[in-house]
Amino acid sequence: MHKAVKFLLFMTLLSLTSCLSFNSSELDKTSSAKTASEISKTKQEEDISLAWFTSSTLKSTDIVSASQAKSFIHDVYQTLDKKIFDPAFKKEERKQHLEELITQVNQKPNWSRSQITQLVKNQLQKLSISHVKILDPIEGEKLFRVFEQKPLPGDQVKSAVSAQMRGEVGILQVKSFFIPKITKAKLDRAKAQLSQAKIILLDLRGNGGGAGSSISYLIEDIIGPDKVISRQITREGLQINEPYIFRGYFDDAINAQGEAEIEFEKEHAYVEWRTRSQAKKDPRPYYILVDNQCGSACDGFAAAVKDHEAAKILGVRTMGALFGAEAFKLQSQGFALIAPVFQVISPKGNIIEGVGVEPDIEIPECADGGSQCLEKAIKILKNDSSLQKR
Repeated sequence: MHKAVKFLLFMTLLSLTSCLSFNSSELDKTSSAKTASEISKTKQEEDISLAWFTSSTLKSTDIVSASQAKSFIHDVYQTLDKKIFDPAFKKEERKQHLEELITQVNQKPNWSRSQITQLVKNQLQKLSISHVKILDPIEGEKLFRVFEQKPLPGDQVKSAVSAQMRGEVGILQVKSFFIPKITKAKLDRAKAQLSQAKIILLDLRGNGGGAGSSISYLIEDIIGPDKVISRQITREGLQINEPYIFRGYFDDAINAQGEAEIEFEKEHAYVEWRTRSQAKKDPRPYYILVDNQCGSACDGFAAAVKDHEAAKILGVRTMGALFGAEAFKLQSQGFALIAPVFQVISPKGNIIEGVGVEPDIEIPECADGGSQCLEKAIKILKNDSSLQKR
């Protein structure tokens, strides 16, 4: 398994990929074994894994000098500048924020490591760019134990998929698109429980995103065959006119930890994701329930459904956090930076980042995890005049 991660969301559990993009077709075919060995060594040095965090001896209480603090800050911003999907995106803001941080640090001769880390975190938040975050050793260990399926005693990776019947309404809840919390097999088992339902309510509340490819498991039932789901563009992809078209999804057997998607996305800088040509659309009416915690891949799911006018969306505007990101090592052992490395665009070319997806029917109770959201949605669904005409 690759020891690096691509994040479609930093708030919750995220999807895996490599932090070292590398296309073997671009290599000189006459390269020597020594060159290949050097490349492999470099890649290993760049890879990030659970061990990067657990092996750290740095503590939040450590005292660092202003000089050391500034070195840490420069490392963070240089990494962001080097890896961000578009070098020009908020370039002036990034430069200004860096200068502000240096000014603050110069006001004190010493800082605790936690103080300087929090200072940088606060400044990064001011950029208002999703998927930009520092991971300290504690945060990184917690996250990577999930990715590498090495939980602490008593912890388990629970399924993100569940189903229940409410009269003629089948409620399919998908809490995450993160693999392995969601797989095609888990989703198929849940859908089978709703075979007698006449209406499907897809509950995506609190879904913080995950693997972009995993939304294909479900969305083809709603939008039908050979339909555009999204387009994603990396820094290199900005120079490409036509996207590489990929239809479908990766089988569970080869994508248990997102590895098939990792290899694919390493090779293609501009991709158009589509549903399978042989996909069969479910004829039953679908409703999509979202909230302001539906972000990243969940944002993308809602955007695709809305662009294709394939189902009504209920709830409140989604988060609007639709960049894709990777984790990169910082010079301080156990610290990493999550940086946005590609932009995702809806089928109609809409930018969802910072905007979100507006529902067709607003339910104010769905904001911030409101307890009455689901009941309000079911009531609206049953009284929907368009549904009665079906």
